Amino acid sequence: MDGDFAPMVELAALRKKHGFLFVLDDAHGSFVWGKNGGGVAEEFNCEKDIDISIGTLSKAASSLGGFITCSKIWKQFIQSRGRSFIFSTIAPVPLTAASYASVVVARKESWRRTEIRKRMQEFRALTGIHVASQIVCVIIGDAEKTVKASQELLESGFYVVPVGPPAVPPNTARLRITLTAVHTTEDIKRLVTILSDYVKFVPSSNGSNLIARL
Repeated sequence: MDGDFAPMVELAALRKKHGFLFVLDDAHGSFVWGKNGGGVAEEFNCEKDIDISIGTLSKAASSLGGFITCSKIWKQFIQSRGRSFIFSTIAPVPLTAASYASVVVARKESWRRTEIRKRMQEFRALTGIHVASQIVCVIIGDAEKTVKASQELLESGFYVVPVGPPAVPPNTARLRITLTAVHTTEDIKRLVTILSDYVKFVPSSNGSNLIARL
């Protein structure tokens, strides 16, 4: 929910020690993290320690559907036992081609990941909020106030989804922001300016781990 990472290195070490099945849900990491866009496992250099990795094609790939990466044995098991796979139809050719193109772009155009990291640094510097990934949550607290902030952002050209109870605990309603490669520095400044009417930020030029003061 909040865009933070699981302790991948520590989990990989525990897997080696105890031999459990390591399944990674990398919906928001695919194409965004890792040198080649391989996701969180590539980012933390523990790809060989993951048994099954589940990714989506509907976020960074801007397509539809999802995928599973695993060994041949797990592939055969999932193909024979996975109900959602067995009873689903084949993906349309245009979507398949678009998904493949996204893989090519992710590998060749690493500047996109660089731009995302720049926007993360800028948002952290202007707000003082700890930013671990491209998913950033700004806690406002009151649910109605959060919805109002979301509506104002939409009118200003920012589509930011409000999240309230029961998805999050009472009085912790928040705005869930996704930073992308096509956002500009000016976009981040305008975004923070609007958010400042709802949250008191503590700007941090050195990007330290501060939290928003409600």
